[in-house]
Parts: sequence; C-alpha cells; structure tokens
Amino acid sequence: MHLINEQWVKQHVIHRSLIGHKKTFGHVLIIAGSEGKAGSAILCAKAALNAGCGMVTALLPNEAVSVLLEQCPEVMYINNPSIEGVDLKTFDAILIGPGIGFSETAKANLKYILDNYLGSIVLDADALTMVANEKYKLKLNHIVTPHPGEFSRLMGIEYDEDKREAQALLFIEKATAVLVLKGAKTIVGSYQNKLMQNTTGNDGMATAGSGDVLAGIIAALCARGYANFNAAVIGVYIHGLAGDLAILNISKSGLIASDIINSLKQIRILD
Repeated sequence: MHLINEQWVKQHVIHRSLIGHKKTFGHVLIIAGSEGKAGSAILCAKAALNAGCGMVTALLPNEAVSVLLEQCPEVMYINNPSIEGVDLKTFDAILIGPGIGFSETAKANLKYILDNYLGSIVLDADALTMVANEKYKLKLNHIVTPHPGEFSRLMGIEYDEDKREAQALLFIEKATAVLVLKGAKTIVGSYQNKLMQNTTGNDGMATAGSGDVLAGIIAALCARGYANFNAAVIGVYIHGLAGDLAILNISKSGLIASDIINSLKQIRILD
C-alpha cells in the first residue's frame, strides 16, 4: 500500500491562480447540523473556507445562524429545512451528512442531492447511515468518509481492525465511490487508484467534530478542481498535518476540532 506523504501531495497540488477570484476557487454547499447538533454545520463551513475554497453556503438549522454569523460571517446560509428548489448548479461540490439526523426532511434532502447533483458529493456521518439503510447505490462522483461503525453498515459486515486493508479493498472492488476509511493511519482508496495510507495525524484528533473538519476540507478541495481521489488523499494529509501542528502548542488531551481548523491557516502547501 502506498503512503500519503509530503512528496506525493506536492506532486499533485493544484497551485492557486495569481489572477484568480472567489469563483475561481469554487463554491461549496454544506448540508449539516440539526437541533442539538448545529455545531457540525459551523465546523464544516469554517474548515472548507480555511482549506481554500472561494465561497461556502450552508443549509443549517435556525439555532446555528446567529452563532455562524458571529464566528464566520464569510459563510452564506440558507435558512430553509428543504434543499428542493435551490439551484444546485450554483455549487462546485456538496457536503451532506454531519449532524443532520434522520428526519423525513433529512432523508428527502439526501435523496434529492443524490438524484439531481452530478458534481462531487462528500457523504459523511448521518448521510452514510441513510445510504446504508436505504441501499442507495454509490456512484463515481461520491466520496464516502466512514468511521469503522459506518463502514460496517455500508459493507454489511463486521469491521475487523486486523483485516482493515482487505475490507477496504473489498469495498472499492464493489463500489465506484472514493473511500476514506477514518482512523489511525486513515486509508483512502478507489477502484482506479487502489489504497493509500496516511502518514500525518495523532491520537489527539480523536475528538468530537474532527470528522466534520475533514469532510469540509475534502469538499473544499473538490470545489477547487481536484479530482475526487486526489481531493480525498490531500484532504486527509492536510487534516492530519493541521492536527500535528496544533499539538506543538497544546496537549493532545486538550485538542479540539476548532484547533485543527485554526492550524489550517499555517499550512502553505496548498498555495
């Protein structure tokens, strides 16, 4: 299995255009958060902006709006529970799932996105559970970012840490989606590119919201024009690197997801 390291990332980075404008760097739509889980939307949105996309729009619950505007006024928002009627062609990538729950509206939004959007879709958290439950077919334009439990549901088998690589290979042989199997030494794979294993990150990143940050980073890279596999690989590397930079100044025990976002500002490899 190949390693995700600085050399690989530098060889595959799409450097920013010196004459670019905000639309040059892409527009991400984030569908995240629900009552009691509004923070998911804010973490995803902030991560996407700090990963270099030009614009972020979030469809989020009412309780998140004031907090979003206070913490990240650069993010546009849709204060509407349903995505139907929104012009999806406006967006260069979509992230759906973190904290959205399993309401009928959440289910309808996911189905609408899967049926109507042809660009890159990052499926995370609750969206993955619904994909597994509803037996939705994963497609070439999808990136799935499961933790072991979600991976087990997607595969319909019991996850085995000792057989992690073999199970990931089995997944990419059956599905055309890009797989990001989260955990220590996260694995990224696709049927075209097989498997790669990350070399950045630390155990302090095993904290609430860390996965939301990763999903936001990957969606931003998709919107910036990266192919899905490269967006996933580079996103995983950058996410881990930000976590490693964070613990230079704080303890692993004290690390929270917002610290990972703040550390993204120090990483110049994507410039």
